[in-house]
Amino acid sequence: MSFIFQTCKNINYAIQKRPLFYWVNQQFNVLDEDRRKKVGPNRSCAEWILRNGGKVKFVSSDEFEADYNHLPKEEVQFQIQEIDASNSSIMAMGFEHLKNCNKISKIILHNCSHLENDALKELHYVKETLLFLQVSKCGNITETGLLHLVNLKKLRTLIIFGLPYVKERVKILDTLRNDMKQCNVTFDE
Repeated sequence: MSFIFQTCKNINYAIQKRPLFYWVNQQFNVLDEDRRKKVGPNRSCAEWILRNGGKVKFVSSDEFEADYNHLPKEEVQFQIQEIDASNSSIMAMGFEHLKNCNKISKIILHNCSHLENDALKELHYVKETLLFLQVSKCGNITETGLLHLVNLKKLRTLIIFGLPYVKERVKILDTLRNDMKQCNVTFDE
């Protein structure tokens, strides 16, 4: 009986450490492989972004779509060109949704409070098409995360600002510029 009480006490403590919305957001980020197989990578990715409060722009469209209910019917094929994840609850675990989305050229990651360093590592899924990236006001990003960006060899524009845990700003800026000569890197405070 003591073991059961102690186990329940530990589980209860673990649950109390994370707010309820963290667990909800986590569920909104998990890749459903069966769904992905059914509707394809672009729709699955769009659903992920919209479910978490972001918006997407499709190839041959001038406007962003932010309403999950306004996505084309499931049988309609489309490709994502841009992602604006500003103020969204996307997490690193969700970045697997980017796999096989072969037209994404621009991503904005602004004020994403659940975004951590591992998310930037997962951008390798779009390394062949990503030309523009903004990482701003994402409070959990550090130098470790930014160093993953050197693998984005096709990137032409990188905008960084408002990252309070990046302490060696000049050093990381020099590293990024040296390792990404093809890219215009700006890091403002």
